Amino acid sequence: MALKKTNGSMDQLSAILEKFGIRNDPDWLSVVLFVRNLLGKLSIYSEDKQAEIQREIFTELSKKDFSDKHFETIIAMLDMYIMQTIGALELEESLSQEKRSGTQLLNEMNEIIDSMQGANVRQAKKLTAFKEQAATVIQSENDRSLIVSKVRDMFQELIVEFKEEAKELNAKAKMLERTANFDPMLTELHNRRAMDAYINEAVLAQRKDLAPLCFMMIDVDHFKKVNDTYGHQAGDDVLHALARIINAHAIQYRGFTARYGGEELIIIMKNMSLDKAVVKAEAIRADVEGYDFRIRTDGRLAEKPIQFTVSIGVAEWRTGWDSGKLLSAADAAMYEAKNAGRNRVCTFTE
Repeated sequence: MALKKTNGSMDQLSAILEKFGIRNDPDWLSVVLFVRNLLGKLSIYSEDKQAEIQREIFTELSKKDFSDKHFETIIAMLDMYIMQTIGALELEESLSQEKRSGTQLLNEMNEIIDSMQGANVRQAKKLTAFKEQAATVIQSENDRSLIVSKVRDMFQELIVEFKEEAKELNAKAKMLERTANFDPMLTELHNRRAMDAYINEAVLAQRKDLAPLCFMMIDVDHFKKVNDTYGHQAGDDVLHALARIINAHAIQYRGFTARYGGEELIIIMKNMSLDKAVVKAEAIRADVEGYDFRIRTDGRLAEKPIQFTVSIGVAEWRTGWDSGKLLSAADAAMYEAKNAGRNRVCTFTE
């Protein structure tokens, strides 16, 4: 039976080769074998996607153009399918990693807070015990100098314990500070509180050093439509993807990235002129526009990508401005980009 099945399969393969006019050329034979036999065994493609790839490749083969140039075209098509799938799998993996890291941050914060609360309870119990022990010593001893000596020793032991516990609490407080400074969902980005502290410090430093300071406000275009059409999970995934793109750019010039609120993200750039900041903003806008983003449904990435774009406002600090004015200027420039048609970069003008 197996032999008959093999012979039947070979007959079908021969018929396909005959149909397209392919003889014994190993390169073209390998394309047919891949599309016909191997593609169906790759679980990374759905059946619909496999059928789509087969149709497109067989359409090209039906042209009976067996030139080297046409062969390179078909290989490029197959390469595109594979790279798109690899990119989709990498995105899915990174998203799951982010979910885990976000959960880890929340668990870490809860553990630290519980530990601090526990320390307060322990200290309260120790103080109560100290009072009781001191009262017992005072009531049971008649020698005043002996009472003072015993109570002093007990008090010193208590201080030593509190000092050690204080060191532990200080270390945990530093851990909590780091946890609190990052957005619980977009773990690559700082949160609003950390952003406020950073920009206030940067603006204050301008009084001593007049180096350029720029602020970039980035907002997803028609974000509500993404949520309404594809669901809030898709909206969250869009923000995750945007956060990675922004962070990858900002790392190159030591920009400070944060989530300002909702779908608005920011970059603060020290020692960068307005002209250069606009170039950096345009690079982000172009990368977002060309990003091959695929939504997830029941843990599976969609076959077709959806495109999303961003509007970006850029402002440079001016003499006499406080941090609020700088932020408002970038926000005004961002809304100017929205009003001008979206998917563009605008700078603040009076």
